[in-house]
Amino acid sequence: MSWVYGIMANAAELLGKADDAQLYRQKQTDINQRIHATYYNKKDATYANGLQLDQSFPLFVGAVPDDLQQKVNNALKRETYGRFDGHLFTGLVGIPILTQWCTRAGNVQLMADMLRQHSFPGYLYMIDNGATTTWEHWNARRSRIHNCYNGIGSWFYQALAGIVGDASRPGYRHFTIQPQLPDSLTFVRALKPTPYGDISVDWKRSASTFDLRLTIPAGTTATVLCPEARWHPPDSTAPAPSSTRKSAPASPTQS
Repeated sequence: MSWVYGIMANAAELLGKADDAQLYRQKQTDINQRIHATYYNKKDATYANGLQLDQSFPLFVGAVPDDLQQKVNNALKRETYGRFDGHLFTGLVGIPILTQWCTRAGNVQLMADMLRQHSFPGYLYMIDNGATTTWEHWNARRSRIHNCYNGIGSWFYQALAGIVGDASRPGYRHFTIQPQLPDSLTFVRALKPTPYGDISVDWKRSASTFDLRLTIPAGTTATVLCPEARWHPPDSTAPAPSSTRKSAPASPTQS
């Protein structure tokens, strides 16, 4: 319900219904406070049973107080790498929530590591066992062509390509491009159709350079956040790349 109340509040604001927006925003705040008071485990910074959905949902809907978000996000990583051996450990409902939270939080390495697992459960486990479509269950029970786990698709263009829409200017009238770079990945090419034309992102990196080539449809604007040029190899102990910010005006192409 917290997620639903947030959507309703945003819709009311866009429609100019300030009283309704305030009502739904307060309902979201109230239920978020109840989620935190009922399910938070102070001892290990987990919610409920510490499963991936238990952690990512409170983070995603804003139920985690600001001063605890880093701890709870770190607990999500700790449980995934430890308790779940670096695997996805959620299902139909959890995949899109976990995916959207990892995109928003910049947990690109966590998601990349889970997707690279060939053992059960995981997408490469499906592929290695002959799948050409996603299964209904991780273990191939029942349907072999199902939409249960397709929520992962948004991560590829929102995180790796970095294309994220702006809810205040829908239809990609304005959007952000902020590629997230996991270890070992050296290039990404992505195309996102919009009502104004195709957005394209083409980036590649080496040990000393980062090259980003964009197509921004005419009549739109984009904010581009570029990772710093220097790239540290996966075995390096150097800190992760930071970002610099610049605005891109409306233009058919942007490099």
